[in-house]
Amino acid sequence: MPALSAPLENLITNARFTAAEMAELENRVKSGQVTKIEVEIIATRYVDTLESGVGSWLNQLLSNLRSQVRVSDAIANIANETDLLNGRIIIPDDGRKHPSVRNVQRALIALASRTGELGYMLPGFGADGDYGPETTKAVKAFQQNNGLLVDGKVAQKTAQAIDTALRQTYVPGITNATPQDLVNAAQELCTGDIAQYYGVPQPWINIDPKHNVPTDIYFNFLIDRWKCNLFGGNVLRKGGYEPPFYQDNTNDGKGEYPNANQWFRWTDKYAPRNGNPIRFQLIDEIPVTNLSPVELKRRIQKLLTQVQPGDFLLVDHQGSGVQDGGHTRVAMTNDFRTNGTIAFAQASHDSSLIRQEGVDDLLNEEVIWLMRPNTKM
Repeated sequence: MPALSAPLENLITNARFTAAEMAELENRVKSGQVTKIEVEIIATRYVDTLESGVGSWLNQLLSNLRSQVRVSDAIANIANETDLLNGRIIIPDDGRKHPSVRNVQRALIALASRTGELGYMLPGFGADGDYGPETTKAVKAFQQNNGLLVDGKVAQKTAQAIDTALRQTYVPGITNATPQDLVNAAQELCTGDIAQYYGVPQPWINIDPKHNVPTDIYFNFLIDRWKCNLFGGNVLRKGGYEPPFYQDNTNDGKGEYPNANQWFRWTDKYAPRNGNPIRFQLIDEIPVTNLSPVELKRRIQKLLTQVQPGDFLLVDHQGSGVQDGGHTRVAMTNDFRTNGTIAFAQASHDSSLIRQEGVDDLLNEEVIWLMRPNTKM
């Protein structure tokens, strides 16, 4: 099979095919730079590079192109390759185009995408079912990293090691995102260099192609500004869910995330009266300033017991100032019933981070909303 064209190969060289890269692919199709066949190659040979929710967007593009190809679920293991796992065959000895080759290739690509081991990636040909030099090189890299005989062949020990390694990764919901995808997205945006760009002193680097700020560049206008709502919106997009948007007036389908203390206007309770699409189920709402201290604690305790991983906790700070537009928290784990705290991912002054918080951290707000994302890409 032909190699992926150089412009498209650039979209998957880091083994991740993001929403921003999906938007770029769509634009290239509209301009005539990319053909239906090339889109089908992304959907079949590189399916395991797709981030959460991107498969749904790609399926829509394929449908618009009148293609019969559809994105499959991400690979979770190679349990069906029993002959490989039991040592009855070795590839490529038993055939460079043996039916098992494609799943081995998919597994290697998935491992590259989910672990960051880019030596396992097959950027030129992907999972094309042909055990060529690119696949041999990736297998050798896997063998080297896992203490196996480095011969570039998939015999029983290598097959079993690939299967074990794949089972230890999280399988993204590429066509049907889940709350765990949101948790993983928040974790990723709180890790490494990217975390600093959700801090006040740094510029923002947007990852959402539907936001009117360009993606993957330093947006210096936001230096010395709070980025709570930007963190929350980017978590939603990276996790495969649609964020809330104020639409702009340029007719390009893009917009801006509202201030965090306005996100409630996109919940099932408030969206209809505000003319907004529904993006969340409103689980609970507490008008803090209208309650006695005793009643307030009781209400916050009740709210926190309802929090599930992937939920969003939004607050409106006291006073009329909106220096950071409220605050946006993404629930990671809920240990409230055991130790009185919940792990929330959030933007802070210096960077995005994960912080254990409980009732006392919410006593001085004006309003608290617990919202559950419910609109997938």
